[in-house]
Amino acid sequence: MRRWLRHVGNIRPWIGALALLVASHPAAAQDGTGRIRGKVTNVGNGAPIPAQVGILGERIGATTGADGSYLITGVAPGQRTVRVRALGYQQIDKVVSVTANGIVTLDVAMTAAPTSLNEIVVTGTAGSARKREVGNSIGQVKLADIPEVPTNVSNLLSGRVAGVTVAGGVGNAGGGQAIRLRGATSVSLTNQPLIYIDGVRTRSEEYPRNGVFTGATQRGANSNSSPLNDINPDDIERIEIVKGAAAATLFGTDASAGVIQIFTKRGQSGAAKWNVQFNSGFNKLQKFGTDSAPLLFMDPFLRNGGRYGTQMQVSGGTGPSLKYLLSVGADNTEGVMPNDLERKYSVRSNIDFAPAKKLATSFNVSYTNNLINNTPAGNNAQGLTLNAFRRNRNYFASENPDTIRRVLTQQLASNIDRLILGFTNTFTPIQAVSSRFTVGFDRAAVENRNIRPYGFPNAPLGVAQNQRWANTTLSMDWVNNLEKQFNDDFKATVSFGSQYVNSAVGDVVAYSERFAAPGEVTAASGSQKLSDENRQRVITGGVFAQSLLGFKDRYFVTIATRIDGNSAFGKDFGFQTYPKISGSWVVSDEGFWKEKLGTLKLRAAYGQAGRAPGAFDAVQTWTPVGWGVDPALRPLNLGNANLGPERTAETELGFDHSLWGGRLTTDFTYFNATTSDALFRVNAPPSQGFLNSVLRNVGELNKQGFEIAMNGTILDRENWGLNAGINLSTNKSLVQSLGGVPAFGIGNNGWVQTGSAAPVVQGMLIRNPNAVGEAPDTMSNYNFGPSQPTHIIGGTLSLRTYKRITISMRTEYQGGAYINEDASYQALSRSVEWPTCFDAYKNIAAGKPITVRENLTCKATNVRSTMFIFPADFFKIRDVTVVVPLGKLIPKVASSSLVFSAQNFFRRNYGMPLFDPEMSGNDGFNANPRYISEQIPAPAMYLTSLRLSF
Repeated sequence: MRRWLRHVGNIRPWIGALALLVASHPAAAQDGTGRIRGKVTNVGNGAPIPAQVGILGERIGATTGADGSYLITGVAPGQRTVRVRALGYQQIDKVVSVTANGIVTLDVAMTAAPTSLNEIVVTGTAGSARKREVGNSIGQVKLADIPEVPTNVSNLLSGRVAGVTVAGGVGNAGGGQAIRLRGATSVSLTNQPLIYIDGVRTRSEEYPRNGVFTGATQRGANSNSSPLNDINPDDIERIEIVKGAAAATLFGTDASAGVIQIFTKRGQSGAAKWNVQFNSGFNKLQKFGTDSAPLLFMDPFLRNGGRYGTQMQVSGGTGPSLKYLLSVGADNTEGVMPNDLERKYSVRSNIDFAPAKKLATSFNVSYTNNLINNTPAGNNAQGLTLNAFRRNRNYFASENPDTIRRVLTQQLASNIDRLILGFTNTFTPIQAVSSRFTVGFDRAAVENRNIRPYGFPNAPLGVAQNQRWANTTLSMDWVNNLEKQFNDDFKATVSFGSQYVNSAVGDVVAYSERFAAPGEVTAASGSQKLSDENRQRVITGGVFAQSLLGFKDRYFVTIATRIDGNSAFGKDFGFQTYPKISGSWVVSDEGFWKEKLGTLKLRAAYGQAGRAPGAFDAVQTWTPVGWGVDPALRPLNLGNANLGPERTAETELGFDHSLWGGRLTTDFTYFNATTSDALFRVNAPPSQGFLNSVLRNVGELNKQGFEIAMNGTILDRENWGLNAGINLSTNKSLVQSLGGVPAFGIGNNGWVQTGSAAPVVQGMLIRNPNAVGEAPDTMSNYNFGPSQPTHIIGGTLSLRTYKRITISMRTEYQGGAYINEDASYQALSRSVEWPTCFDAYKNIAAGKPITVRENLTCKATNVRSTMFIFPADFFKIRDVTVVVPLGKLIPKVASSSLVFSAQNFFRRNYGMPLFDPEMSGNDGFNANPRYISEQIPAPAMYLTSLRLSF
């Protein structure tokens, strides 16, 4: 409680400032007109909605603020029809009676209409477009529709959009997760999608983990943080997801794994609107072992970690010439492990103004400071989890908790500084012509401090390392649009422009060991010192052109192309061209279509995008080494002057259908994507003097599947409502050609071979695992199946009850994937008494027979690493949330609500006896395939949020 009061105390000056500003607005003049005020919310969960509110037949109105409230002044007395419109929602008209100098309160609850064909989206086209004009699938998450307390952006996406998977997390504070759009596209390069924030290209790859760069590099927490989670989720208005190459053509060489575009909230004209949140709760680790050892012997070291946070936001504007939004946030999260703590502070300012009549300018700036302390964990002989799991067979030969706790003296601290700037000018000389120029800058800087002090077990004289790492991305985007309405039926929009991205990554590492005595430690404290420095820069430039043709506002064709160059291409490679064509047909606008059949749009798209190789993959490189006291060079990479990107060509077919006035909506997509010129590592002839393999464009991969999203309003009454939704996606991958290269392994029991999944998880199959008294019947090098799920089912349910109290639930099932569970192998091969063998140990001691699997895995002499391949199938309840509207129950607020949310608190595995199938090992986000090592899973979160609007 004291900590909570301390956080409240810290914001008192802010509350006072807010009150003064609110009080400073003058009262409306008594001029004989009336005013209409109210709030626009989502009918399902009570969340505020950005909407336009106007008086029908008159040129007066207002837009809602961040809390959904609005105020219309200067309304003539009498009966007036108020029209409320919002993107993605059904239009509402309400009649009110206005009196002279009076105030009418009109609150409106809107029903979502997800397939509104006139909704504006940005989906990889050269500019914004209506849904009816777009020929590819559109994945979208609107924050106003999300009831739970958002913890980070990755969790917002998890289980919410068909074809999107979020996995690979562990239980360390500040840890991130890998994101896959329609599974993996490459077996050699990154599969992380590109990230854009308000049109600015930002870093998408994980931050470097806090380990040491030499010797045993796993000496740390073995957890990676995600740049995506630097973004304050409460600042976001919506997220649009471009899932594949058919929609990502105009993003060029880097976009074959898809694109995630985040759009933050903007200010609206009118008086200042204030929103304040107070969040609190706790983390609790759920069972991930067996009934006899539910927490795998971690019990003495775990805690329920507290969570405390405050968010404040103000938005408003002075007419159309200036609109602003300012937000600040602070979060304090204790992890479930003893040293784990994350403190995050963020500030954002979005300003839109019109310096001239035909010029619109927007400026966005956000800064995040994330301070993370971690517990040593993972496959780390000097970490907590590994030694706790293995008990008396650990590196202390003792299961005494006080002995194991000695590893907690290690200091693992990461300081992440993130600054994102965006500046956009849109010039519109005439209504049909516009030119938009965006300059963006993203700087992500990390300081990783890793200290094992004097007297640390296994390193008694101490080790210290300090890493300073930074990634800067400069991007420029120029888009020109020309619209031409030739007659009542035919319209064309021509777009052209260019993009430029310059990304530089570098780090400097100082390392020392063997301190002379205890005391304050720096990287200069040791008697032996090492240093390291790395730098690289990748530049991508491209030009594009697009033509969107519309006929009778129901037939649409889009033709586009992009030409790209990239500094990572080989010197003899040249430029790449990526074409695109798509079409849509609004069938329900045809004369033969019956109104009772709802609205229907058919769509088809074909497009290509690429993925560039690494910065130095095309270049012949050498490693400087020492030979005694003399300098020397060692061959490293042979290089390839013809090296180019992987090219992914994708076809999409689908439809959007809405029935019964939007009460039932269906979005269906079939996709088929082929990656040609896939990059595989090929062994070079030893006579060339380079022993390392070299990347070649030789392979061909394919993936295909379908995605369906259905949402329905089952009950919609004034005081009661019930909504349900389901997402279903499938994905089948296949290696079609190796280009003459023999089958090869890529680690973690993953193999790339013709005719199998890309990649396939391979190991030893035990054909008679449950047989008793029989000889083992096994098959080595058996292809179990793909590393990515082949089918995912997500479900949502929302019940609106008395007083608009809503109860919602979100679930997800994933199936079809396999994973190597390495922690059991590492323990059992060392004769650790492991929970999966407790029954076998009892039977062996009693002289009773055991099963074939027990005989192979519970006796150390028989254990092999390939025996622990399991299905990664699971079912999870992602969250259950209750939203209680409080209205004006709290004095001096315009509205308020209380939210209770339980997240990640239930999981059921199907085939894996231990751990969470969404976990990962020591690898980062690009582990392909993932594996599971000595980590703990992400904990459950129990959260409460008090939300106030002024």
